[in-house]
Amino acid sequence: MRRVLVLSHTYLQPAHRGKLRALAARGLEVTVAIPQRWREPWFGRPIDVAWERQGGLEVFPLPASGMGGGRNAELANAKYGRRALKALLRDRRPDLVQIEEEPNTNAARQVLGAARRFGIPVVLFTHQNVALDQGWWAHWKQRRMLRKLTGLVAGSDLAGTLVRGDAPNLPIAVIPQLGALAPHEPQHVPHEGLAIGYVGRLVPHKGLDILLQALAQQRGAKWRLTIVGDGPEREPLEALASELRLAARVRWTGGLPAEQVANLWPDLDVLVQPSLALPHWREANGQILMEAMANEVAVLGTDSGVIPELIGDAGLVVPAGNPAALGAAFEKLSDTATRRALAQAARARALRLYSDEAIADRTLQFWQQVAK
Repeated sequence: MRRVLVLSHTYLQPAHRGKLRALAARGLEVTVAIPQRWREPWFGRPIDVAWERQGGLEVFPLPASGMGGGRNAELANAKYGRRALKALLRDRRPDLVQIEEEPNTNAARQVLGAARRFGIPVVLFTHQNVALDQGWWAHWKQRRMLRKLTGLVAGSDLAGTLVRGDAPNLPIAVIPQLGALAPHEPQHVPHEGLAIGYVGRLVPHKGLDILLQALAQQRGAKWRLTIVGDGPEREPLEALASELRLAARVRWTGGLPAEQVANLWPDLDVLVQPSLALPHWREANGQILMEAMANEVAVLGTDSGVIPELIGDAGLVVPAGNPAALGAAFEKLSDTATRRALAQAARARALRLYSDEAIADRTLQFWQQVAK
């Protein structure tokens, strides 16, 4: 295998291309196709992507319709330009295509069909870890599509198990989509009390109300909370913080670009992901947990979706939707020795499993296995 084409809106951000650069460093010619134009969902700024080459990694902008703001409904209906996609496949003639969009999206079906017409094997990446209520016809089309793939990379064991029910003979590997950039020597700023951070969208299923209720139970302890992100729940959550008399101890930064999020790690003791576990939703993306672990920040999460898989025994996991359990975990993490031991274990686990190099190695091994 020498030439690989990856298609995904995920790689619009250069910071997310570490895995691809690591694959290129292993002697592959890697082309990543991304939407030519995109509107950033937090700030609303349009992004125009230009062609570029960095070593063995080529970034190729493709015309795309419907990929305007990253919302699930838009992404499900989005498509690449048909002629441009055909020309890219014809000109690059990759030995393998990996599309990193969900199996129920138009883009996934479109790329699979185009690649098969050229006789190119296709691997799909999926985060989807709960069964969607999409009707029998849509489910039949998805099952038929999955059985035409050469292989599938699942972002979690749950996602892999879901696909095995529809395509029992399909080769599947469980590998995170993105790696975590680990500093050579993490720096931490001395401060008083427990510095807690949350990074993510402010939406009901992320469990921020449970987090505030848990911290209200720890009113007598020294702690402060930084909430990074934005969304429709911000005003109700700010009102809840005031109602619980926590407002003076909570800082709201709004949404931040990736490079500014990276500047937070020295100031944090704990990164918390209090996601809920709902009938039709579980946490599917633990990228921010991996980044915190790589930066030697202790991690605390719930038993929702991918979170327990990522943390393993290198952090604390509590039942989702349980303020008392979350509060007890914060009390445990207030002990400096306990917290330091967990933070060191988290970094060791991240370096072993979640670095760009580790994920590139596992990805390449799977590609070589399925595209013989």
